[in-house]
Amino acid sequence: MATTSKSDEGALINELVDALKNRFGDPPEIGIVLGSGWGARAKGLIGKSEEMQLDELPHWPAPSIEGHSPSLVVGDVAGRRIALSGGRTHAYEGLPARELVRGVRSLVHWGAPSVLLLNAAGSLQAGRSPGSLMPFLDHINVNLPDPNAANQTADSRPLFLNTINLYDSQWREKICSQCPDLEPGVYVGLQGPSYETPHEVELFRGYGGAAVGMSTIPEALAARGAGAKVMAISLLTNFAAGIEGGNPSHQEVLEAARTHAGSAMDVLMAAVQSAP
Repeated sequence: MATTSKSDEGALINELVDALKNRFGDPPEIGIVLGSGWGARAKGLIGKSEEMQLDELPHWPAPSIEGHSPSLVVGDVAGRRIALSGGRTHAYEGLPARELVRGVRSLVHWGAPSVLLLNAAGSLQAGRSPGSLMPFLDHINVNLPDPNAANQTADSRPLFLNTINLYDSQWREKICSQCPDLEPGVYVGLQGPSYETPHEVELFRGYGGAAVGMSTIPEALAARGAGAKVMAISLLTNFAAGIEGGNPSHQEVLEAARTHAGSAMDVLMAAVQSAP
């Protein structure tokens, strides 16, 4: 089976970056990737914006899962120039790691020094109820692919990435100073698409996990590998299986994300304002 070499992947990203420059001009200060249910309200925050569909850009895989918009919006939020992807692709859709993160890598190569990753996740702790927002303190990667593995990266940086302070502590502290009700926590990443079992939930809690989901970690590793500062925030949309009667479904996730979009936008604004 044919594989994509580092040089081939680099060429694809260069083409994508050229297309972004030609369409939008100057690079953003912050690249943002939205998660399930974040889209409509987040787009409404952007002023002086231009939008294009991802299938108009070369080599940027468009999301196909409900709750993820296949578009890129570039404009201003809180006086900062941002590029906002309306959704993401997932490992459970069958894509290799390099394709999952190609959009994020292209934003960094275009010139974005900071990347903000947003998602919807299940709560692993009874004290973190649906509607809570959780900045990442760290993550536990159970079986999501590492985009810095051989033939997955387009960057000239070390394959063995140092992940200390992967989720930038100064950025997180500034967000929490503006939104003092936030409680950072550890995100557990699974490939999915099956939800976690009650026994898996107990295991993850025992290891210090606070939330569980099926995304974000590959993008964080790729963005850090490309040289960006990274922050990620989960909107907790449900209790994980076995927590407070949790019985997760994708429809529950989407409905809860829409219900709690208002408070999520306050935190999004704080994250944009405080980005490095």
